[in-house]
Amino acid sequence: MAAALGAVALVAAACTPGDGPESIPLPTSPDTTTTTTAATVSETTTTSAPEPPAYEATIRRTTGSVPHIEGRDVDDLAFGQGYVSAQDHGCTLVDQILKIRGERSAHQGPGADGQNVESDFAWRAIDVVGVAADDFAAASQDVRSEFEAFAAGWNRRLDDGDGDLDGWCAGDDWIAPVEALDVYAYARSVALLASSANLTDFIASARPPAAPDAAPPGGAPPSDDATAEGFAALAPPVDVGSNGWAIGAERTEGGSGGMLVANPHFPWEGELRFAEVHLTVPGEIDVYGAQLVGLPGVGIGFTAGAAWTHTVSAGHRFTAYTLDLAPGSATTYLVDGEPREMTAVEHTVEILRPDGSFDREARTLHRSEYGPILDFPGVGWSSERVVTYRDANIDNDEFVELYADLLDVSSLDDVVEAHRRHQGVPLFNTIAVGADGRTWYADTSATPNLSAEAELLYIAERDSGEGLTSLAAASGVILLDGSDSRFRWEEVEGSRDPGLVAYEEFPKVERDDYVFNANDSFWVPSDEFTLSGDHSVMFGRQGIAQSMRTRQNAAVLSSTNREGLAGDDGLFSPAELRGAVLDNAASTARLLRAPVVEACRAAPIVEVPELIDDDGAVALPAQTVDLTPACDVLAGWDGRFDLDSSGATLWRETLARFDRGDLTEAGTLFSEPFDPERPTTTPAGFTADPAPVLQAMARAVQTLRAGGFDVGSTLGSAQFTSRTGDRIPIHGGTDLEGVTNVVSWSSRGTSGEEAPTRGDLVVPGGELRGDGYPINYGASFLLVVDYTAGDPSASAMLTYGQTGLRDSEGFAAPTIRFSEKEWRQVAWTPDEIAADPELDETTVVEP
Repeated sequence: MAAALGAVALVAAACTPGDGPESIPLPTSPDTTTTTTAATVSETTTTSAPEPPAYEATIRRTTGSVPHIEGRDVDDLAFGQGYVSAQDHGCTLVDQILKIRGERSAHQGPGADGQNVESDFAWRAIDVVGVAADDFAAASQDVRSEFEAFAAGWNRRLDDGDGDLDGWCAGDDWIAPVEALDVYAYARSVALLASSANLTDFIASARPPAAPDAAPPGGAPPSDDATAEGFAALAPPVDVGSNGWAIGAERTEGGSGGMLVANPHFPWEGELRFAEVHLTVPGEIDVYGAQLVGLPGVGIGFTAGAAWTHTVSAGHRFTAYTLDLAPGSATTYLVDGEPREMTAVEHTVEILRPDGSFDREARTLHRSEYGPILDFPGVGWSSERVVTYRDANIDNDEFVELYADLLDVSSLDDVVEAHRRHQGVPLFNTIAVGADGRTWYADTSATPNLSAEAELLYIAERDSGEGLTSLAAASGVILLDGSDSRFRWEEVEGSRDPGLVAYEEFPKVERDDYVFNANDSFWVPSDEFTLSGDHSVMFGRQGIAQSMRTRQNAAVLSSTNREGLAGDDGLFSPAELRGAVLDNAASTARLLRAPVVEACRAAPIVEVPELIDDDGAVALPAQTVDLTPACDVLAGWDGRFDLDSSGATLWRETLARFDRGDLTEAGTLFSEPFDPERPTTTPAGFTADPAPVLQAMARAVQTLRAGGFDVGSTLGSAQFTSRTGDRIPIHGGTDLEGVTNVVSWSSRGTSGEEAPTRGDLVVPGGELRGDGYPINYGASFLLVVDYTAGDPSASAMLTYGQTGLRDSEGFAAPTIRFSEKEWRQVAWTPDEIAADPELDETTVVEP
């Protein structure tokens, strides 16, 4: 993540009004020509041998088009990875560079409903490109060289394509070479995924009221409902998550070595896809794994001595602040009663119109000492109050240094030390295992540091049940009083940046049996114990009920072997671990299916009233529903979300009528309340009043029939993804259902690529769409690493495949393999690579 010379000037130009897109172009690639030199030897002038190439990488593609890149040093590897990135996902990177530079409107037009214009203003206000340019001067030469090499490789592929890329952007005039700063700044923007990047909808429209006494937008005072909806939008993304398992020597067959499961749940479309890669410098680096497309290195992976993965942390990457405004000035806020002026910055965006002409729009956006001002739903910007925020990752240049260090780790201790030294993980827990059989879990995320006094004040306000702070907490957002200096972040020794929690205070544990995380807070990293302690409230809450997916993770890994997936001996073999990853059993079915069937058979005739949709039309009629056939279906269901599972769709539509609260507390579904002493097994017991469940089941029957499905329809007949026009059945369930193998639909992503869409809901309150259950998100890069035989052995799946080229011959094949639960043995050794039946070798050189 570095920049070429002159990058700072380019960034400045990107924020200056011009005459059209040519005033803010993507920069051209640096001159890569070389010359030979002459030398005089024994008074005879001869031409010396040519200088070695600046970059040289050998790319061997194996089954699934996985690239194994070999070079002389890290720069060669980055060059090869850049070349591959431009081959497989070139459009995505250049599109994202336009996004973060706030230049999409100038090259791609305003977008639907002006979305590109809004995005451009937001990203210019965030100014991640400006921050990246400043940080480049302090980056290590190794990091600068790595990103320069990646950009050179990307541009080499662009040159090989005569200035064009394959894929959805082919032929577009906004395709251009990239510089190291472009890639660096994009990587820095990825670190903002759970903070600034999640707030862009509220930044671009933030304007002070026209008159000092003006009301919030809409002319009405803020309502609790509108504000609650706003906090829900600000909350950490629930659809970006993962499972991570590290199995220690105590739980592996043979009792030596460890095993790791990486199972990130990320989008199958857009910029948040993974690319699989193997990087080798003989005798120095040998690392395999995956990285988000468009970036160098490995984010999740393994070496001969250690393996690591990540899950999105339940902690907080930013704090939102309310600001009390000074009377008579909506751009002056108060801190401890003293006035402070906001910083006003004018931004001008160029907009390409359909006829080829350009116009401009200028906006003045404001910042507080914390960060950008937000146009927060239900609060807006009145004469009395506004909302702002501070981001824990805007200054995270250590993020890059950390992942550069992970390329050559040789032990679990190396992994831990890299995290301690850099503290650069932006928003993830880390779950790791060593070849020696030790495991490690830590919430390694960048976390704001509040003083003990501030935490007590915040907790009291949060738990009061009144006010904005309490409303925000219900949606997982930390809201503080920015006009009280006690809520500023506290600076302590040893932290990565001022105001963050230092490494020594991170929740962490090392074990010889196992650890896991499934996106609940650090508090429950195992079925065997809880990780209590005096940890900051910013890491997430302790003593609270766990999600159904966390409970299923715990049941699978528990020493009691509740799911029986570790075999009769309770110790995992590699085959058993691979089977557990895609077992598809649902904790909700394990806990509730049998009593629901019993209640259903006791009272199968259910009266349901009319269901009215948002437009006032009858979505489902009042009806007497006989549940007897549905009872029989659930009685015969094995509780799994496999393709041939008859009962999974009925169960899904039944659960859709309940919310997460019903699954974490006693009442509607459970009779026994949550017990913090038994966090992975409570709440439990079936409710004393099954009537709401039977009503929900009757609605499920109606919904399935309205959608053209029988109550006994299999999951594979309804759940699918589209690849090159083909409908591929997809197994797996959801977090709510308590399935570890998560697949669902996500609306996240900012790619300009046109992607598959889904049909409308059959009825409100259900999950079934007119086309079934379309999937575009979930299990993405699946990896099982095994050290029990000494040298690593690994199996993998990349559910959507290595390429983004939809018309390529192999575009659908990886998804079909996932549908069939067909693991691919990772080609790790030179002999395994050479023996691969689909081996294809290329050497790329610059110049």
